[in-house]
Parts: sequence; C-alpha cells; structure tokens
Amino acid sequence: MGTLVAVLILGSLAIGSLVGVRRRVARGSTNPVDAPARLLAWAIGFLAADRAEWGQAMAGELEHIEKRSKRWHFSLGCLSAALLVPPRRADSGRLVVGLVAAAAAGCVGLTLYGLMRYPAVLTGHGTWPALATFGAVLAGLTLTTAIIVRRSAAGAVGLAGGVAVAAVWIVVGVTVVSHPAAPAFSWLLLALPLAPLTVGAAGTWRGMTGTAGRHASLVSAAVAGMVLFLVLATDALVTAGGPYDAGQLHDFPHSGLPDMATYAVSDNLGTAMALLLLASTTTAVIGAVGATITARMRHAPTSA
Repeated sequence: MGTLVAVLILGSLAIGSLVGVRRRVARGSTNPVDAPARLLAWAIGFLAADRAEWGQAMAGELEHIEKRSKRWHFSLGCLSAALLVPPRRADSGRLVVGLVAAAAAGCVGLTLYGLMRYPAVLTGHGTWPALATFGAVLAGLTLTTAIIVRRSAAGAVGLAGGVAVAAVWIVVGVTVVSHPAAPAFSWLLLALPLAPLTVGAAGTWRGMTGTAGRHASLVSAAVAGMVLFLVLATDALVTAGGPYDAGQLHDFPHSGLPDMATYAVSDNLGTAMALLLLASTTTAVIGAVGATITARMRHAPTSA
C-alpha cells in the first residue's frame, strides 16, 4: 500500500498547488531567477476573488523593492496575508472549510485512538510511512478545499456532493459485499462513477462555468474521502475489526501481530486509508470530466 499512497499524495498535492496558481500579474515574476517575485505570484493565487486588487497592489509594491532580503520578507508576508485574510463576501465558504478541517481532525483522532488501543499496529511493516503519507494527504485535501472556497462559490455544492458520493460508496459497498453471488447487485457499481459525474454537472449548472464544476468536484472529493474514512474507521474500532473474513484468518498467523483483533484493526484501517485516497482521486477526476462535458453542452450551438 505504501507505493500507492505515495503516488496519490503527490497527485493530491499537485492538484492543491495548481488550484492556488493564478496568472502572474507582475512582469518580473516571469524571471526564473527572481524567486521572491515567483513566490509572490504564487501567493496571489491564494487570494479570494474579491481581493484581486490586493494582488495587483502587492505586485506593484514589490517592483519598488530592490534589496533581495527585503523582497523575500515582503513576499513571505504577502503569502501569510493571502492565506489568513478572509474574503469580503459572506457565504458558506467558512462553514465548508470548518467542516472539512473538523473531518480531517476526526480522521487523525480516530487513527490515534486506534494506535493507542492497539499499539502493536505500529510494529507492522510500512506503518510509519503510511501514517506520514496519510497525514500529508489530509493536510493537502484540507488546504485544497480552503483555496477553492476562497476563490469560488463552489463550497456548498461540493460539500453536499461529497456527502452524497460517500453515501453511494457505502451503500454500494455494503450491498455488493453482502450479496456477492447476486449478479443483479453488481449493476449498482455503476453508481460509483455516476455520483461524481452528477456533482461535476451540478457544479457547472449552478456556477455557469466548467471551472465552477471542477472546483465543486475537488471539494466533493475531499469531503467524500474523509467521510468514507470516518465511517469505515469507526466501524473497525467499534467492532475490533470483526467479523473476520477468511482472508484475515488465513493471513493472521504470518502477520507477527499478537492477536486477531490487532491484525484486523490494522488491516481495516489500512483499507480505510486506501479507500480515502481512491474515493477522493476518482471523485475529483470523474467529477472534472462531468463538469467539462456539461460546460461544453451548455455552450454547444443549437441545431436548426
């Protein structure tokens, strides 16, 4: 699981960085040697849409600063301001960011409780790299959400869509696992891609642009992944990983862990982490596809 986690965290952080980047407003920012100007251009990308004039003022001020140390100090100060200064408009953005941050804290809290309740999990192979990557993913998803809701009004759609996508994953998973021999239930798997497609389309229709739909998809990806982890991790800790399936019973003697409950909790927490990454990644990608298709359909010329 470690390789999968590492690849997906790089993808999540790359998405977060791309969301924060805006077109450079200072001519000097195109100079690859002028690192302070490049940092400032990157910081301006974090400003809310209704603070755009602040970015222009920052870029203009930097042009009049010649000493390199002062340029660095100014750019770092602008980055701090861009991250901390709230938007002027009153909308649901703060609520969405607060809920996502609380969900991320809940994910961390459940994991810490599991490690304290079953400390032998820490002796498992690759546990520490997986935990570090898990924490970085949560931080990246939370930061991405904060950036998006500051720059658009996609937070409410993304929040509702993320909860809906997580619910679809849970319902489909429970149904298919409970009825593995019933081919009819396998059709429910189609709901997994349809849910994020719907979120992307809804975000585009409400925001009137494909960008709004893609922003909603990214927020819903963070929400869906965290909600899914919270549900699965809570179930694993409450039931001590039970009931145990045949695969767990077969692999436990070779795990090196002291008891079956510890092994099952470790296995289930790892599965929950993997599903967080899988659900958030697929939701973001498929949702973006839905947003792009819907945007093109909206702007397609009407046939005679």
